[in-house]
Amino acid sequence: MKIISIGDNVADTYVKQRVYFPGGNCVNVAVDAKKAGAETSAYLGILGDDDRAEHIEKALQQEKVELVNCRKAYAPTAQPRVILTDEGDRTFVAGPQNSALHLLALRLTQADFATIDQFDVVHAGIDSGIDEYLPELHQRVKVSFDFSISLDKDYFKKTLPQVDYAFFSGEEMSDSEVVEFAQKYLTLGPEVIVITRGAKPAFLLTSQESYYQEPQLIKVVDTMGAGDSFIAGFLVSYLNKNNLHEAAEAASKNAAATCQLSGGFGHQKSF
Repeated sequence: MKIISIGDNVADTYVKQRVYFPGGNCVNVAVDAKKAGAETSAYLGILGDDDRAEHIEKALQQEKVELVNCRKAYAPTAQPRVILTDEGDRTFVAGPQNSALHLLALRLTQADFATIDQFDVVHAGIDSGIDEYLPELHQRVKVSFDFSISLDKDYFKKTLPQVDYAFFSGEEMSDSEVVEFAQKYLTLGPEVIVITRGAKPAFLLTSQESYYQEPQLIKVVDTMGAGDSFIAGFLVSYLNKNNLHEAAEAASKNAAATCQLSGGFGHQKSF
């Protein structure tokens, strides 16, 4: 399968360790999809003009992710601050607000759409800034979208009809709550609703079946990017015609592999 991720790129900055890693939901999904066996994985976004953007670009090239129609901006890369616990869980603190991600919006052109037509699925998320293009994208290819921890009902009603594979982070949700949530929003149009819950089983729902996927038992180094890896692993497996259970298992294994790395997919650099 062929996947293109459109949207955010950041330098996840670990304050205490004084290192940073390439990251951002769309960058992570692109890399993890390639690792999971995607025939082609590409990234389209706005890159800054600093050393962090250069490092992100090199890391993507090393991971065999194609940089497609990317823009360059005279602005620094977003640098969310990361605090890592002794258990490997990460919490974010807002970084500087003058980055390319904060200041600029990606405008898709007809040339971009012609390129996107060559892929099986496009992945985006709440930080991609391309919501206005979802209707046209949905007419052309399958659409995957990461809603992260959002609980904005009006936003869901606006975007979910243009999404095929909808991903949510619901670590605080109980089993009954994830079922109620997924059943409610599946009616708006998605083919699959996926709710990841950290160390608790993920919940997946289609119009035909539901499934709880247990997490893999591993020693966690860093949970950064685990949810993105779950998304990537699921998409690659599911779009390669595996069933829901098989895709969920592949997603869980993909996430576990990421939890055994530092950063979203490695490539540490000191600052």
